[in-house]
Formats: sequence, C-alpha cells, structure tokens
Amino acid sequence: MVLKSFSKESPLLLTPGPVLLHPKIKESLSLPMIHHRDKDFKSILFNVSRQLKSFFQTKAEVILLNATGTGAMEAGLLNTLSPQDEVLCVGGGKFGERWQDMAKKLSLKVHNIDVPWGEAVKGSQIEEALKKHPQSQALILTACETSTASSHPVKEVAEVLEKHPEVLFIVDAITALGSMVLDMDDWGIDVMVAGSQKTFWLPTGLSFISLSKKAWDRSLHSKLPKYYFDLTREKKAQKKGQTAFSSPVTLIRALDSSLKILSKMGLKNLIGHSESLKKACLDFGSTLGLKTYSSQPANSVTAFLINEANEIKKVMEKEHHIIMGGGQGPLKNKILRLGHLGPIEKEVFLMALEKLGEELKKRSLEPFTKKQLEMALKKAQTHLEPLTKEF
Repeated sequence: MVLKSFSKESPLLLTPGPVLLHPKIKESLSLPMIHHRDKDFKSILFNVSRQLKSFFQTKAEVILLNATGTGAMEAGLLNTLSPQDEVLCVGGGKFGERWQDMAKKLSLKVHNIDVPWGEAVKGSQIEEALKKHPQSQALILTACETSTASSHPVKEVAEVLEKHPEVLFIVDAITALGSMVLDMDDWGIDVMVAGSQKTFWLPTGLSFISLSKKAWDRSLHSKLPKYYFDLTREKKAQKKGQTAFSSPVTLIRALDSSLKILSKMGLKNLIGHSESLKKACLDFGSTLGLKTYSSQPANSVTAFLINEANEIKKVMEKEHHIIMGGGQGPLKNKILRLGHLGPIEKEVFLMALEKLGEELKKRSLEPFTKKQLEMALKKAQTHLEPLTKEF
C-alpha cells in the first residue's frame, strides 16, 4: 500500500493538492544530485516532455516551468496578449477571480463573466459575452474551480468558440488534468496549464504549459513584457534537452518516475479513479443527508456544506491524521473539501469517510444513525470496488 497507516509525521492527504507521494516518487526525490547539463538529465527531460503530450491530448510541445501553476497561468497571458487587449474571464471562485486579478494587473482590459460560486458557466453566457465584447482576444476559463469543487463544461465552451476563431481559448487545467476528459487538440484549446502537485503526484514547484499553433502565431505579436516566462526562449532550450534557466533537476527526475506509473495506469483509468472516489463521496454524503455545495461536482474534489467545518477539519487532522481542505473566502468555515487526486487506495479512503462520519455523529452536527453510517459506507464501497488494489 502507498500509505499503510496515518500519523502526525505521515498523514493522509485528502486535500485537492498537494497529494500523497507514491513510494517510488519519494525514492526518486532522494537520489543523489546530477548536473542539469549532462546527458542523463537531457535524456530525462526529453522523455518527460514526450510523455506529457498524451496527458494534454496534444501533438504540440508541453513546456516545463520552474514555477507553481500560477506561474504557468501568467506565462500563458504574457506570451499571447498585448497591453489593453480585451479578454473575457469566467469567475465563480477564488481561482477564476485570480485570473481576473492577474489579467488586470497585466494591463489587459478584463470583462468578467460572473458565475455564482458553486455553479458552472453556461454556453449561452459565453455567447452573450462575445456579442457584447466583440473585440475580445481571449476567453479564460478554470476547468475545475477548486475552491468550490465545481467543474465547468470545457467542451461546451470550446464548441461556442468554434464560431469565433479569432478568440484564444485559455484553460487552467491545474486541478482538472487527469481527473476529467480534456482534449486539447480536438476541442481547440489554445493554451492549457497544469501543475505538478495534483495529477502528477509530486511536490509543488513544477508547472506545465502547452500552446496551439494559433497561440504560438499570436505570440509573435505579443507585446506584454516577459523575461523569465519567455516561452519562445524556453521552448528553444527544452528542444535541446535543457531549461533556459537553472533546472529543477530533482522535481523533473521525480516527474519521470511519476509518468512511468501514470502511463502504465493509463489516462482513462486515471480519470476513472478520481471519478470513482467522487461517486463514493457523493453517495456517502447523500445517504447521511450531507449537502453537496456544488451544483456541478468536480471529479477531483467534493465539497460538503458542514456546520463548524473548521472544527471538524482540525479534529480530523489532530485525532486521525487525515488532512482535508476547508473553505476559502466567503466559504470559510462553511465547507469541507475532500480531494480525489493522488494514489488514494480504497481502504484508506473508506477509513477516512468512516472517521468523518463518526466525528459528525459524535458532535450531533448531522442527524443520522449508526445504521445509516454503516449503509453510507457500504454504498461508498460499491463505487470503490473497481479501483486498483495497489499502485
């Protein structure tokens, strides 16, 4: 098993990210350092760059950045847009709002598409915004709004944008890649970003970005200032098996180990794993009468509306060594978020649900019986049966 027991030093991470580290990845992270200009590292970088394409579902280059996902988000704007370009940006949570704030600070003219927290944007809203702002150069969307545990209909939005070929489609897939279907090439996504600490089971610190031909063509005319995040320079360096600046050797070597595990598992099974955990979580919650916050629950994380959520979160961490996510902004102390990314095995996930149910019952926060809790766990287990026994 990836995690045989929980302790203060080795807790069960059920946050939306970072996630549990697989033992083989831990081994890779502890290997002796190698130089980032030697042939061994070049071979590793070429290998991971090639394999990343299948996760992005693209034939385009996937560029590695020594930055968190927010760095890749910024790089996506800096390399494709110019000052005072008009952009449409979907809100609906902390990360949609981060895009909006970032775009404004980069001197872009931002038109917000407001979505109530916990809900998904509609294709009709995109159509309306495009009619109202016909000069828009890009539409920016967060595929999975982690703060509300919601997913947006990326394919539906892409279909709307087919009628507007001048508009770049920029997608934050940081908590979505590997947990839901995202076909960059077939759907016409122009810029897609991801991070290391979610789908790829690594520590935080690496991010990934891929640009379509249309986006690369647009980069030739981009006038936003860039230096560290100059993707043209970075792409040129990585085609030679190097990074433009100092390479995060340890993380890239660990990524190589991660991709060997994930490629063997297969993207379809990886997505199915998160989906099964989500279904187990939702069935468990509905049986106990727990309300799900999102109207469009994501595969990668589930949010329950719970009274005194912060107290439950603290108890789960202190007494059971199980770390879950809390609420952010207006959702602080109102929701508890359970992540479904990483090498989570069914036995430990069931145990986590059981401990959560026991704590809720103990505090009389939810009116359910011991028999209902047993029923909820049985229902959850049915969704987990197909899961791989061990990674």
